Amino acid sequence: MNIFTKVPGLAQQTSKLGSVLQRAFYGSGGRVTLFEQRNFAGRRLDLSSDCQKLTEKNFPERCNSVQVESGAWVGFEHENFRGRQYLWDMSERGEYNCTEKWCAQADRVGSVRTVKQDSTPARAQLYERAGFSGKRTELQDDIPNLMTRHSLNRAASIRVLGGA
Repeated sequence: MNIFTKVPGLAQQTSKLGSVLQRAFYGSGGRVTLFEQRNFAGRRLDLSSDCQKLTEKNFPERCNSVQVESGAWVGFEHENFRGRQYLWDMSERGEYNCTEKWCAQADRVGSVRTVKQDSTPARAQLYERAGFSGKRTELQDDIPNLMTRHSLNRAASIRVLGGA
């Protein structure tokens, strides 16, 4: 049972990150290559683990194409896993030849994290306001209508506590 598929608007608000939540978490590990230019050109950076600061690996924060060899990855707009988040996985054969393929608004990527497998029961907390504030409700199963069940008609932030 997937707790994220029936929350109206949640997947759309999180762009491709919603896809991460809607799919089973892929196994830990994997390989991804980032390219500075479109169509897999320019400087490249091969990763097989999380990278908190791409600049420390002598890679610019400009990333215009990505090739996923295995696993699933989340690219973050800023260093230290902050900012907009983009999913790169094996759909589309793992080839993202331009930023439009991962719905990026800019070519800035500051950090990358692998999506790890989590076998704990599915649980998440929805918050009424950004920054994990306001009214909170915890989800453990599908909820077709948050307003009816939890008197929550708006969710601005989510904290995933576990589960796949």
